[in-house]
Amino acid sequence: MNQEDRSVNVMIEQNNRLREKLVDENKVYYERLLVYVRTAGLFYDDYEVENLLLQILQDILSAQNDGQSAVDFFGKNPQMTANELIANLGKASWKEKLKLTLLVFTISSFFIILNILASPERGINILALFLNGLLSFLFIELIFLIVHKSIYLYKTFILFLLLWLSFSIFIGLSVSIQLFSPSLLILFIPDAVGIGTISALLIGITITLCKRKRREWFPFVPFIYILGLIGIVSRLPATAGWMAGGSGKISIALFTGLGLILYWGLTFLFLRKKRENKWPIRQKEVQRNLGKRQKSPRRLFYGHHQWQLFCMVPAILRKSKTN
Repeated sequence: MNQEDRSVNVMIEQNNRLREKLVDENKVYYERLLVYVRTAGLFYDDYEVENLLLQILQDILSAQNDGQSAVDFFGKNPQMTANELIANLGKASWKEKLKLTLLVFTISSFFIILNILASPERGINILALFLNGLLSFLFIELIFLIVHKSIYLYKTFILFLLLWLSFSIFIGLSVSIQLFSPSLLILFIPDAVGIGTISALLIGITITLCKRKRREWFPFVPFIYILGLIGIVSRLPATAGWMAGGSGKISIALFTGLGLILYWGLTFLFLRKKRENKWPIRQKEVQRNLGKRQKSPRRLFYGHHQWQLFCMVPAILRKSKTN
């Protein structure tokens, strides 16, 4: 993890710890505000967003210590006040916006390419690859917009209905792109090249995970390795014939299902540990990094704070209906 990521993530972890000091009423109030600000857009400066949220949290804690509630301190219309603050946030540079766009395309393309490499008879449709990357970017923007606009509606059912419809449409369009995109440019990968490419991808993932130590990526690892191993075994001369038969296809389906189960299980454990705050950071690291001004784009779903953010939404909405 580079210094830029660490500076922002340190503030997020400090925010997570300080929020536990809020009383229930103030915590619901602040967490709803937090989700609203973080989902305001994809291209706001991460440092400014998290610095603003941390300052608001510290002010609310100070008011709480003085016997003042968050509503009395920040106002009964936090959405309007938040909009004024968001309007003053800095935007990421065009370079950072381009990097973020390429990141979305790279991640969405990676899983498609790996899935295609696991099936030797399939070629890579370049047009479908581009369209799927574009769809992924638009989908992420849509999810942010839905959560941002819905967080102050206090209607859990409407939010989940919109999210469910969005996911369903995204999956349907993704499948349609793969099935119906014109075969204008199909790239077929020879078996030897395919094995080398898959091996390079798996090695690259392993090195990246060991270097960056991003825990939020771990749930994907079993599924990625299973797809990679399926691709390699399907291309080896000694096993290619068996993998193409009925028994081989059943094995592929079973192992793919196992990969998905492991992904869901590890994701559940990851989110539970985040809620229990079992991964604290050192106080010296907090003090060393908070004063450093860094810029970075919004990290979408690929940062651990965004995992936590979207898991917070249903709890916030549920609690708000009982207060």
